[in-house]
Amino acid sequence: MVVEAVEPVRRFYSAAKKPAFLNECASRTGNPKSLLRRVGQAMGAAVRLDDRLLDFFNRPLMCIIAVADETGRPSAGRGVGFHLLEDRETIDVIFSAWQWPRLEIGIRQTGRIAATFVTPSDYVSFQLKGSAGMREIQSSDLDRADHFITAATNELESLGVPRHLISPWLTAREARVARLVISEIYVQTPGPLAGMLAGNHVGARSQ
Repeated sequence: MVVEAVEPVRRFYSAAKKPAFLNECASRTGNPKSLLRRVGQAMGAAVRLDDRLLDFFNRPLMCIIAVADETGRPSAGRGVGFHLLEDRETIDVIFSAWQWPRLEIGIRQTGRIAATFVTPSDYVSFQLKGSAGMREIQSSDLDRADHFITAATNELESLGVPRHLISPWLTAREARVARLVISEIYVQTPGPLAGMLAGNHVGARSQ
């Protein structure tokens, strides 16, 4: 059943569908790996989403949230909505505590989170990492979750994934919101630029 759900999406990925700015980066160097920057350069620095990343977040997306608890035990689950704040350095990520109970535990214990967003049609992906905390759920969060789930479901269905396979993946039951202050953004699109840091670094963040 997993193969049945994933294969229609997999067929649609090709290098030709990479966004223009990734192709532009690759064209400026004979070795795309030379574009990689050390992770240490980003630690403690504020990272702001640029206009091209904002365009990415206007597309139908899927989201995977990863955390670890105080013992280092990892947990992952699906996000079902988000909201980018005006500062472009902060994002609220919505998930179901009913479906993914260990996410909230990990965030409360360590205050860290990684959220990976991907467009189902071409696998263009970005991972946002940074400090995080839980905040109270609001009615607007449920509206955003409903919009996210509807857009993701329609996109996956257009790619050949049956709707009855999608519905168990995405639920806002017992919705929770984690507020992520972005300190690192990575290209996760499959290909030679995977792992490259993205976004605008705007200086050291006070601790």
